[in-house]
Amino acid sequence: MGDDLSRFLRVGLLILLMAQIAACGGGKGGGDSGSDAPCIQAQKLDFPPGSAPAGFNTGALVAVLDNSCSVPNPNASVTVNGVALAYNPTFQDYEGNVATAPGGNVSVNVMVGGAAYAVSGTQFTAYPTISAPTAGATWSSVVSNIIGWSGGAPTAKALYGIGILDAGDPNGQLIWPLSGFLDIESLGTTSVTVPQFNLSAGNRLVVVGIVTSLNIPGAADGSGLVLGGFSYVPVTVVGANIAVLQSIAVTPQVSTVAKGGTKQLTATGTYTDSSTIDITAQVTWISSDTSKATVSATGLVSGVDSGLPTITATLNGVSGSTTINVFQPNPSPLPPLSQSVAYQIDYAHSGSATLGTPITFPSSAAWSVTLNGPVSYPLIADGKVFVIAGAGGSPYGTTLYALDQQTGNNAWGPVFVPGTYFWAGLAYDHGKVFVINYDGVLSSFDGATGQAGWSAQMPGQYAFSSPPTAVNGVVYVGGAGIGGTLYAVDESNGSVLWMASVENGDESSPTVSGDGVFVSYPCQVYKFDPISGSPLWHNSGGCEGGGGRTSVYANGLLYVRDEVSTVAQVLDATTGNQVGTFPAPFPTPAPAFSTQSGFFQSTGTLQAIDLYSHNPLWSFAGVNGDGGLVSAPLFVDQFVIVGSAFGTVYALDATTGNPVWSKSAGAGINGPDEHNVVGPLTGFGVGEGYLVVPTGSKLTAWRITGP
Repeated sequence: MGDDLSRFLRVGLLILLMAQIAACGGGKGGGDSGSDAPCIQAQKLDFPPGSAPAGFNTGALVAVLDNSCSVPNPNASVTVNGVALAYNPTFQDYEGNVATAPGGNVSVNVMVGGAAYAVSGTQFTAYPTISAPTAGATWSSVVSNIIGWSGGAPTAKALYGIGILDAGDPNGQLIWPLSGFLDIESLGTTSVTVPQFNLSAGNRLVVVGIVTSLNIPGAADGSGLVLGGFSYVPVTVVGANIAVLQSIAVTPQVSTVAKGGTKQLTATGTYTDSSTIDITAQVTWISSDTSKATVSATGLVSGVDSGLPTITATLNGVSGSTTINVFQPNPSPLPPLSQSVAYQIDYAHSGSATLGTPITFPSSAAWSVTLNGPVSYPLIADGKVFVIAGAGGSPYGTTLYALDQQTGNNAWGPVFVPGTYFWAGLAYDHGKVFVINYDGVLSSFDGATGQAGWSAQMPGQYAFSSPPTAVNGVVYVGGAGIGGTLYAVDESNGSVLWMASVENGDESSPTVSGDGVFVSYPCQVYKFDPISGSPLWHNSGGCEGGGGRTSVYANGLLYVRDEVSTVAQVLDATTGNQVGTFPAPFPTPAPAFSTQSGFFQSTGTLQAIDLYSHNPLWSFAGVNGDGGLVSAPLFVDQFVIVGSAFGTVYALDATTGNPVWSKSAGAGINGPDEHNVVGPLTGFGVGEGYLVVPTGSKLTAWRITGP
């Protein structure tokens, strides 16, 4: 019962009470008490509503004693917040269950021999948050253990009270401190250490509270009201048999922290009896370079500046460590972009571009070239067009081309990219082109010269069919084979910043927003923190399998197509909750978006949808029976661009859907194949004034801005 809890805790709090009254110069309870005034010791302790330990109820306790605070008086009348307390002859005090919410009023009234004594106060508005141990942690009794906390809403004379209870007998004696009194700490203290061998094995409750005391006017010396707000976490203590710590493993071993960000580390100890225990709160944490990263007593790393400091955990002469990569993102331009830097224009795959100058659709193409195999979606940046072509023949591999944007002539290369099959994907950021082959070798090239930079094998997987996405100094790529993995790679040196497990890693080019990176596979959609790789949400539809689809981020929403469903999801990008759907029978390509409208091509017809009313605006299925539309659409400065199977490229007025321009690309246009790796993923590109369209092995460019 809660009154038992109050009685149990009172022993330690009375010491606090006496010390505080003395510190404030209090002699008698109110300064006017006589020699026969009673000694009244009252307390009201609370846990947050609905968060009390199992078996506890919030209680009130008042001891009414003689003037010397030694002989109990069973004949008083006592109320707390108007609730009458009953006298308990066993414990010789007045008890009752009185719940008080944080910030609530506590009023105590005592009537003794016709004299009335009263005191009232306000319960703390916030109680401490226990940061260590974590709920359900395992402690070893043969090592020291740390209790850490923060917060609470201190008032005058407030202190902290800390103790450990037996979860099986929470109303019994304290397990710790061994004195049987609560450990009392001053404000500003945020942790205490429970020495080794101070705990017996069993299920325990760690309690931390913030407490204060109030004088009771007219009562005898030693009187007062103690108010306290407590929090708790359960732990398991092991180690009745004395085992010796052999090693410490610090995880995660691949740890990236943004400058100004944090990362929680865990230390796991392995003992001579083969047991493993979470000793995160018991070890001493040290950073090799505090100018790069600091680490708290509970293993929370804070990034200070770019670098690779080592974080070490030590206990009883045994150490373990990990290296932290404090990463400073290198900001990329925000969408809408004037360049094509990834599949479907940008790293959000929104299919949206802005050229910044009036668009004039030309009567003829600027150039057209034929390459050595099926051509990928183009990247258009810094005066060049970068594409991958499936080499065909033997050996397997692809070819990277950098073409002069104005003429289509080779600017540098072509560069042969070896690898299984004739598939590779590419992305662009900060002057570099990044290429991933089917075998998971990610390589960088200088965009201006073609000079090869670093090359890195992505670990743990063997099948890579997802085009990369590069933004803010990081290249993201997905891999499959045994389950799936999402990788984040440092653009500057090819080192893996983090890896995250997914189901199942195929054919989903990572989609990046301002606060997350998304991948989507059959019935499985994920969002991760872009720098640390921490999971932010996971939307699971109850199935899994190979064959993903690139999701599209636009206007705070994520548009997710699924190979196993004809209905695609619209998810809230912040929460992962479904907020809508759109039809997407196979092989529906990725949609494109403006701030007002969505453009969805499905089964040969392009439809515009108002994003706010969800009403259809217009539809377009090509003209003159040219075979229907097949490409993923693009939205460019109030125009929508889409292509048909017979090679016609259309530009439509985004408001009305009326065609304003159409030209033949000279050969049939292929829709994007997001299921196979027989050739690179294809698609249109717009950037730096050019519209670039692949048709099989041919690449055609139109200059659509400028003279």
